[in-house]
Amino acid sequence: MRIIKGPGRGTSRNLWTTAALIMLASAANIASANADAFDFTHVSCNGAKNEIKVIINGVKDSVGLMSAELYPNDQEVFLKGEGRVKQVKFAARAPITQFCIIAPEAGAFAIAVYHDRNANGRFDKTGIGMPNEPWGISNNPKVRFSAPPVTKALFDVSQDGAKLEIKLR
Repeated sequence: MRIIKGPGRGTSRNLWTTAALIMLASAANIASANADAFDFTHVSCNGAKNEIKVIINGVKDSVGLMSAELYPNDQEVFLKGEGRVKQVKFAARAPITQFCIIAPEAGAFAIAVYHDRNANGRFDKTGIGMPNEPWGISNNPKVRFSAPPVTKALFDVSQDGAKLEIKLR
């Protein structure tokens, strides 16, 4: 009769090591895939100083325009059209719209976007003042019954630029 022994200590340790390496490789692939997401070309991207690469997720239809507004670190003007530093509009592409916007200088900024589905040039609201078009804000802050403070939406732009993903609501 032959006795079959289970895996020894060394085999068990090798299995754990292999499992750990697989998990690390998977995490690296996820990070790499996220970095690859910003490896895109668009007519608005030219590698300028302070260039912000923006990815808008959750675009349901390839109709209308995606409007993005860049705001300074100033609560008084945040989400007020006249307070924006820059505005860009590009054709909306489902499920992801990508473009670049150039900040006037390095520093802290916030971006608000909306999908102008009917391309009428304004952010449509319902009769009670609620958004009637998909929208999003940099850093994707939690929003309840009012706009978030600018501090929740701020991100840093260096001379090398910035990369930002925004989810439409």
